[in-house]
Amino acid sequence: MGVVPAIMKLPNARKVVRLLGGAVPEMEVLILHDPFTASNAEPLAIAVSEVGASLTLVQAKPGGHHGSQLSAVAAASMKAADLIIAPMRQNVAHTEARREAQAAGAKVICLPEADAEDFFLAPGWQADFEALRPKIDAVAAALHEAKTARVHSSLGTDITMSIEGRRGRSLNGFANTVDISAGYCLEASIAPVEGTAEGKIVVNASIPGVALIEQAPVEIHYEKGMAVAIEGGAEADVFRKLLSGFDDPNVYNLGELGVGMNPECTLDGTMLSDESVWGGIQLALGTSAPGGECRAAAHYDTVLTGAVLELDGQPVFDGDTLLIETGDRPS
Repeated sequence: MGVVPAIMKLPNARKVVRLLGGAVPEMEVLILHDPFTASNAEPLAIAVSEVGASLTLVQAKPGGHHGSQLSAVAAASMKAADLIIAPMRQNVAHTEARREAQAAGAKVICLPEADAEDFFLAPGWQADFEALRPKIDAVAAALHEAKTARVHSSLGTDITMSIEGRRGRSLNGFANTVDISAGYCLEASIAPVEGTAEGKIVVNASIPGVALIEQAPVEIHYEKGMAVAIEGGAEADVFRKLLSGFDDPNVYNLGELGVGMNPECTLDGTMLSDESVWGGIQLALGTSAPGGECRAAAHYDTVLTGAVLELDGQPVFDGDTLLIETGDRPS
């Protein structure tokens, strides 16, 4: 796609700043970007200026992969801000700088893969964030209250894990000091207890940041919480080589269980959309989601569709059907 004028990006940039970020004049707002995302930092900066908040832009060197650690200068800037909006090529959600900034009281909106000119034109931005919020909160509460989780599908997925004592996370888009916002990437998720996942997953949809699954499903076998085999076609080969290249055994940890909850999203090969597909199950390898204990060199989600999520033996999602009492599925 050619250059998209800033005026076309502004409506959804304003949504990020005003609705999701809650920016007000007395706030210190930091926009953290890289050389590849500068054109999408611009409409965010305009939107911040419109609300009268104090604005700082920091351009950082992009990391080599999702979860690459940020520089000390970038980390210090984040800790000094009230609201951080990070349109970056790589995801900063699983960085120490993000953790430290939120511990210091900052709200964080992570916008990975924001180097595309049409980033602010994605269909996911049309979600009814306010209507979806209680639904996502309810699924997060169900995760929080459960002791065990099971995911199974007709393709052969069947994996169980303990989630006892872990905090259910509502990534409903609204920035806060506890969990990140990832823009229109809407999900409920949790960090499984390390060492407890047993079974097999058959990834039929996407490995965000790696590839859409187009040839053969990727089968990942888990024992004692760690992936012990990755099998399949070309996508499996790419993923297996990627993980082995980190030379870190912790990248095989089952670090996150989640479910996508944005009905506007489809599988398109981007992280924010693929991880948000309504009813899509996420099972991530590497660094544990917040509340977990494992730190790894990277964090990569895998996305399954047409699967069933059970909590303590009770179905919560069956494919794209939400089965707990939170209201009707949004149209």
